Amino acid sequence: MAGPIDLNEAMQKYAQNTPAAAQRWANRATARAQIWEANAKSQQAEANYATAMQYVIQNQLRLRGLQNVTAADYSQGVQNSIQVYQQKTSMAGMKWQQRFAPYANIINNLLPTLPPKVPGQPRQNWLNRGAPIAEALHQAKLAGVARVPVAPAAPAPAAPATPAPMPLPARFQLR
Repeated sequence: MAGPIDLNEAMQKYAQNTPAAAQRWANRATARAQIWEANAKSQQAEANYATAMQYVIQNQLRLRGLQNVTAADYSQGVQNSIQVYQQKTSMAGMKWQQRFAPYANIINNLLPTLPPKVPGQPRQNWLNRGAPIAEALHQAKLAGVARVPVAPAAPAPAAPATPAPMPLPARFQLR
């Protein structure tokens, strides 16, 4: 019978083996890029995503997952990512600009037509200002501003005011 997990040993093994496996992971992932693309853009993947997101939303799993994450955890992640962020963003400016430009034009043309904000009325402000921008961007995306439309989009179902929570499987319940 196996003994209890030694968390210190497991942490050390993780810290040693994970960075060493990065290149192997990159090679395998790159070799399977076409398979990934086909699978990621499939209708089955879309259906799986919709099902998963409904489950996450109805059970507030995003919030539950953040319960043990602190501001210090977040700050440490940011600090650990500075160099990667700087490197990647410095090389992607033109790509970002090309992809964002159509959306920026839509926003810039729409802003002067929106009513002013009403202090203390976040819902009204959203309906009068945020919703028109979101709807215009969504319509532009459906019309082809996005690089590659996957399929004609059906109207999104109306979200219930307060979704009924689904019971968590036993292995995910808090004890």
